[in-house]
Amino acid sequence: MYNVKIYENISFLTEETTMILMPLNMIKEGMINAKPIYLSEDSILLDEGDVIRDRYLERITELGIRSIYVKDDSSYKKSIHDIIREELRNSSSLSMEKIMGNICYVDEEEVEMTRDIITNIIEYLLTNDDILVNLSEMKAMDDYAYEHSVNVSILSLIIAIKLGYDKEKLVDLGVGAMLHDIGKTKVDLGILNKPSSLTMSEYDQIKKHTLIGYEMLNDIKNISYDSKIIALSHHERYDGSGYPYNAKGEGIHELARVVAVADVYDALTNDRVYRSRISTDEAVDYIASVSGSQFDSNIADNFIENIARYPVGKGIILNTGFKGYVVFNKKNHVSRPIVRILYNNMGERVKIPYIIDLSETEDSIKVVGTTDDIELF
Repeated sequence: MYNVKIYENISFLTEETTMILMPLNMIKEGMINAKPIYLSEDSILLDEGDVIRDRYLERITELGIRSIYVKDDSSYKKSIHDIIREELRNSSSLSMEKIMGNICYVDEEEVEMTRDIITNIIEYLLTNDDILVNLSEMKAMDDYAYEHSVNVSILSLIIAIKLGYDKEKLVDLGVGAMLHDIGKTKVDLGILNKPSSLTMSEYDQIKKHTLIGYEMLNDIKNISYDSKIIALSHHERYDGSGYPYNAKGEGIHELARVVAVADVYDALTNDRVYRSRISTDEAVDYIASVSGSQFDSNIADNFIENIARYPVGKGIILNTGFKGYVVFNKKNHVSRPIVRILYNNMGERVKIPYIIDLSETEDSIKVVGTTDDIELF
């Protein structure tokens, strides 16, 4: 028999309607959108509270978004927030689009633009120091390159804040992380977007983006060496198996070691032309499996301890056979979320949904899988 406390009311679930992350093929016309979906910095396709219509779903599909948050009206309430404000994330992505769209060179003005973006992100993160990395699977923009740059910068900064970096070091890290793939602007798009396996020659061309990026940044006066070295070394690996120089261990710049973890995690959890993304918990497992070999264990372990394995709104399956979705992630319990139960172990909808806190069940009840097979009505 499982010992579990059922909550009818939890103090931190009081502000707004619960949201569940659902794939588009399960969204029905008439559902209520729960998070803004942006077309551009100043243009919102669907705002929070808007009724979802079929014409919106068609446009969302065109944007390449596969899952969105919808409201689950009930007595259990919790607001879902992105790591940073949606407006800040989207303005950052659009700024990166302008920078990376300039394939000729990067100038001092663009570096200052990047520094301003990073300063805003750092200030937000530092004033929200209890933030857990709750990464939603919904992207507001459909260009991977720009979104990836922003995600890697945010993830790197969160790792560094937990490691105790000072403000100046955080800015250098953030700028370098934001520009870490700038060298790819001079790599053949046919190779970058090739859906099949690369030839050895093509892979060698891809690897050159680290050297190209460093060269592009090297002559710019208002960017620090620590920021530049990230572009050069973010593909080096702790065991010496990376590129371009097969550097290893402490021979790899510390900031590049931080970005390496963030870069791989975000790449794994996003669709690429040559493979589909994996779930956040699978990506965390991968990072853990190569901690100490490919990644600096201090950095990788810090990341694992501070990232929620199951994003808020994600459908989950318990070892009891019950199913529900995550409504909250607690600090120091990133693999044992608070869950709203919707289905029993017979696959039947429970009459009255209820909430359980897995951090209070020890190991008797745990998450054993994730699912998209959850319907609200």
